Amino acid sequence: MPKRILITMVLTALLTSPPAIWRAGITAVRAQTNKEKETTATPPVKKVVLYKHGLGYFERIGKIRDNATVTLDFRTDQMQDLLTSLYAIDYGKDCKIISIGYDSKDPITKQLENILIRVPEGAALTQFVTQLKGVKAEIKVGVETARGNILGIEPITQKMDNTVLTAYKIVFLREDGAIQPFNLLEVSTLKILDERIQEDLQRMLEIYKNAKYTDRKQVKIQTTGKGERNIQIGYLIEMPIWKTSYRLILPEEPKAKPYLQGWAIMENPTDEDWNEVNISFVAGNPISFKLDLYTSYYPTRPIISLATLIPLASNLIELANLAKDKSAPAPMQPSKPSMRREGRARGGIMLEEAEMKEDSGVYDSIGVGGGFGGKKMAEALSQSVSAIASGVQIGELFAYESKSPINVGRRQAAMVPIITQDTEGTKILYYRSDISPRLMNAFYLTNSSRLTLETGPVNIFEGSTAVGEGLIRQALQPGMKEIIPYAIEAGCTIETSGRDEYKPVHKASFVNGVMVLRQYYIREVAYKCINKSPKTFTFYLDHPKAGANYTLLEPTKFEEEVAGHYRFKNELPAGKTLDFKVIEQQEVSSRIYVQNQSMDQIRFYLTQGYLSAKAKGFLKEIVSYMEKIAEEERIISEARKETDKLVKDQERFRRNMEILNVHNPRESEKRAEYLERLTKIEDRLEKLDATSKEATERQRNIRAELSQKIQGFSEE
Repeated sequence: MPKRILITMVLTALLTSPPAIWRAGITAVRAQTNKEKETTATPPVKKVVLYKHGLGYFERIGKIRDNATVTLDFRTDQMQDLLTSLYAIDYGKDCKIISIGYDSKDPITKQLENILIRVPEGAALTQFVTQLKGVKAEIKVGVETARGNILGIEPITQKMDNTVLTAYKIVFLREDGAIQPFNLLEVSTLKILDERIQEDLQRMLEIYKNAKYTDRKQVKIQTTGKGERNIQIGYLIEMPIWKTSYRLILPEEPKAKPYLQGWAIMENPTDEDWNEVNISFVAGNPISFKLDLYTSYYPTRPIISLATLIPLASNLIELANLAKDKSAPAPMQPSKPSMRREGRARGGIMLEEAEMKEDSGVYDSIGVGGGFGGKKMAEALSQSVSAIASGVQIGELFAYESKSPINVGRRQAAMVPIITQDTEGTKILYYRSDISPRLMNAFYLTNSSRLTLETGPVNIFEGSTAVGEGLIRQALQPGMKEIIPYAIEAGCTIETSGRDEYKPVHKASFVNGVMVLRQYYIREVAYKCINKSPKTFTFYLDHPKAGANYTLLEPTKFEEEVAGHYRFKNELPAGKTLDFKVIEQQEVSSRIYVQNQSMDQIRFYLTQGYLSAKAKGFLKEIVSYMEKIAEEERIISEARKETDKLVKDQERFRRNMEILNVHNPRESEKRAEYLERLTKIEDRLEKLDATSKEATERQRNIRAELSQKIQGFSEE
C-alpha cells in the first residue's frame, strides 16, 4: 500500500507565523524534498544522435529502485517534439511503465478549476484556514495535541493603550465532541488529515510553483516494480544540425596519396553536460514536421435549448411504457478510474504496456589506433588525430557512430574527427563558367573510403602551406567523384565565343493536312585556352548543356555528364594554346497548313529538294485541284461582272421609259424598243444566274474533294 502523504503547513510562508512553526515547517519541507530526490533522479544522457533536419535523438539510461518516479525537465518549445517521440522502457522483470505525466500548457486559472481551495495573497493564514471549515486536522499547541474538525476562525478584538489589536482563534471540534478554541499564534503545527484536501493543496502549490517558471516543464515517468533495475528513456527534440569540414593534404612526392581528414562540428545547447556520451551523426534529410499536441484544445459545442426537447416528451413516455413489457438489459458496470487525482490537471497521461526486457544494453568503449606513412604534414596529422567514428548504413541514411564515448559541456561545442585516411585523387586545371570566368586549380577527389562524405568546406594544403579552400557541394557516397576548385591559375587564360544558326530544311512530313518541315538549329561555343606557364596541365572543362532536346555534335565523346554539363578532358601542354569547340544541335519544326496555302506557295515547295517524289506528286494534284477551282472562280467572276452591267442597263431603260409620252407616235416606238431590250436583258440574266450557280456548285464539289485529298495524305 502506498504511504499517505501528509501535507505539513509551513505557516512561516504565511506572514503571521511564529518562529516555532517556521522551524517545524522547514524540517518537514527538507524531509519531503530529500524523499523526492531519492525517487526522481534523472538518468544521464548516454547516447545522442544528431541529424541534418533540425532534430536530435537523446537516450538516457539509469538505475531505479522499486516504485519510482523519474522527472525530466524541458523547455516549453520542446514539448511538441517530445510528445511525438518520447518512450520509456523498464528492464526489470515484471516491471512496467504505468504512466507518463507532464505539466499542462493551460493558463493557471484553467488548471485550478477543479481545486476548491486557494491561498489568498493577503491575510493568507486566516483566509486559508477559513476555507478549511469542516476539514479533519491535527493541532499541536505546546505539548497538547488535538484531533478533530475545523469549525472556523474567530477574530478577537482588544484595545490596549488606545490601540486596537485583533487576534485570531481557530475554533476546533474535537473527536470527543468538545468545541475548543486555540490561539492561532500559539499553534506550533497544523496537519491536514483529509487526503483529498492534501492532494488538492499539493497540486495547487505545484501549479503556483511551476507558474513561476513558464519556460520549464516537467515530465514525470512513473514505474512499478521491485528491486534495482535499469530504465531507458528516448526522445527527439529540436537541435542544431551538425556540420562538416575537411582538410586535404596534397602529397609532396608524386607517388604518395593525398590525405583526407574530416571533422564533424556539433553543439550542446542544453543545460546538461554530456559525459561519456556515444555520439552519432546521421547524413541525409529524413522528413520532419511539427504537430502541436501540447496545446490544450477545447472545441466549441453547440448549446441545445431544453425547449426543443419538450415536444418529444410524449414519445418518450410511449417508449417507457413499451419498455415495461420487455426485459431490460443488465446495466453496464462503470470501470474503475485508472487516473490518480493528481493527474486531473490537463497535463495529459500516456500509458505504455509493452513487454520489457530483463537486461539493459551497455555501450562498449572501443579504442582506435591508426598509422600513416610516407608523408610529412599528413603523417603528423594522422599520428595525432584518429577518427573516433565509424560509418554504418541506417535504412536509406548513413551515420557516423562514435567508437568511444566523448564529453561535451553544456552550452559548449565540439569538433569530432570522423575520417582520417588516405584518399584517391589528382590535381587538375578546371573551368566552369558558373563558378568562375577564369581557369582554376582544382582537386579531382574520388571517395575511396567506405564512408559517405557530407557537404562542407575543404581546406587544401601542399606540405604545410595552405593553398586554397574549396567545397564539397554534394554528399559523396563511396566511389563517387567531385571536382573541388580551390585557387585561380595565374599562368593560364581562357577566351570564349559563340554563334547560332539555322540549317536548311532537311525533311518534310505530312499528317492530317499539315506539312511539317524539320531543320537543325546549331549552337556553337569556341574555347581558346592559353597556357603561358612551364607546366603541363590535365584540363577538365564543364560545358553547360544547351537544353534537354539538344544533341552533342562535336566532339562526339565526353568524359561524363554532371549536373546539366558535359565534362571534357584534354591535355594543355606547357606554353601551348588549345582551341576547343563544342557544337550542339536541336531539330526544330514548323507546321504548314496545306489547305491555307496559295497556288504560288505550293509551286514553291515543289521546287524544294527535301520533298519526296510521293510528296511532290501529291502537291501536283493539289495544284491541279486549285487550277480547277480557279477556273470556276473565273466563270463566276465573269458572270457576276456581266450581271452587274445588265442590271445597270435595266435601270437606265426603265428611267427613260418613264419620261416617254405614250400618245406621241414617235415616242411610242421608242418605248417599244426599250421593252424589247428589257426582255432580252431578263433572258440573259436568267442564263447568267444559272451559269453562276452551276460554277459555284462545281467549285464546292472540287473544294470538298481537295479537302478530302489533303486530309487523307500522310507521309512520315
